[in-house]
Amino acid sequence: MKDRIFIGWSGSNEVALKVKNVLENRCNYKCSIGGNCENDSKMSSVGDTVIQQIKNSNQAIIIFQNRADGQVSNNLFFELGYTLASYGVAKIHCVRRASEQITLPSDFDSAFVEAIDDTDEEKFIGGIVRYFLDRQKLSVNTNKMYLIDNRYIIRGFIQTHFSEQGSKCSDYELAQYLLFYMQAANMFGDVKKVQDEILAFKAANQHNFSAELAFSVNISLAFFELVLNIKNGENGTLYIDKNAYHQFKQRYDALCTEISDDPQGIFDNWAMLFLSNHMTYGNSLYTNCPDLSDERRKKIAQRVCEWADKAVQYADELVKCAPLEENNDHIGLLSFMLAYTYRNRFLAERILGNADYLKWLEMTRKERVSLKKHFGYGSIDTHLSANIDMEYYLNLIEYLSFAEELDLDEDDVEIYLDEIKDYLDREKNKTDQSKYLERIDYIYNKLAD
Repeated sequence: MKDRIFIGWSGSNEVALKVKNVLENRCNYKCSIGGNCENDSKMSSVGDTVIQQIKNSNQAIIIFQNRADGQVSNNLFFELGYTLASYGVAKIHCVRRASEQITLPSDFDSAFVEAIDDTDEEKFIGGIVRYFLDRQKLSVNTNKMYLIDNRYIIRGFIQTHFSEQGSKCSDYELAQYLLFYMQAANMFGDVKKVQDEILAFKAANQHNFSAELAFSVNISLAFFELVLNIKNGENGTLYIDKNAYHQFKQRYDALCTEISDDPQGIFDNWAMLFLSNHMTYGNSLYTNCPDLSDERRKKIAQRVCEWADKAVQYADELVKCAPLEENNDHIGLLSFMLAYTYRNRFLAERILGNADYLKWLEMTRKERVSLKKHFGYGSIDTHLSANIDMEYYLNLIEYLSFAEELDLDEDDVEIYLDEIKDYLDREKNKTDQSKYLERIDYIYNKLAD
């Protein structure tokens, strides 16, 4: 079930009843008309009924119309205030007839109430519904690393979305939350568990999915398959084989066709960033496949570079069109994703033999240092901070592998190597050793010799 909508009205409830009919019968929402228009309340008063209706809802449509005396009902302002306090301004959708002058309190900005074309009743009803549906395309403004760190919040949104208790967000918002949940699953190392959750969610509810929600579910499942097919190669390298790559490419090529440019919302920006980041990663993993010829390896490496360019482009566009910096996402999830993109670009440029390949390693290092500074021990879940630490030391040991080319100071190199040794000593007794930790250990022993 989608959100429960409270519809407040003044003057006549006829418009409210028609909006309710459209949203319930065509769009699968559950609506309550303010004031118990159907006279079936068990409450002691209309006021009790309205308060209970608001408490049982998640969003509100407030229809400003004048009564016969040319004034808006005072009750409507009470309902507006109660819903604003309950849901927040983004979940309140105020409308009026374009031809009707209404008197608002002096503290209200007239832009808060949308004027809807009321040339005829059908246009007015359709305009209200379109305005409401367009406003469902909200960006998730919570810091994304916070959501990843507290992934149980997103799990709760998923579990309640089609339940009788009502969803906690719109389909459009849930599609974004799912992208971050997918990222959390990978960072916390519980991909298989979350894969089973998403598969069950899809099996039970896919007939109700919006296009955006369907995409998020499908890219999550495709990414989980990619991660679960990663194999250990020699010297701590990771790769996917030919069959896994063909499956990955087929699924992601199809996903590329499912995203359309949407000037009214931000989902497509996040979707393209994740998709291009995954394409960079999947192709990079395949370049390590031992069965590839040198010619084929270089061809795949070129794809890595092309998709990495797109990932950076989409990241730049995302910063421009969303309140990313206000939420500190630019030093959080966005920085994390760019660090991966830069590292995979570095590996691909080295395969291609390009002269400036080390600049990508330095760009990765910049992001990793920033992440370690902002999300160190004590600031986030210990598992998550351990993941950030591991990624930082992987980058650092690769950075030291090119000490001569980078003209690094010998004393600095020695200090860094001691730091890496301390890290490996701390981690060696842990049972959940990662594949990347093996890579760090391998390179360290090679440098230490």
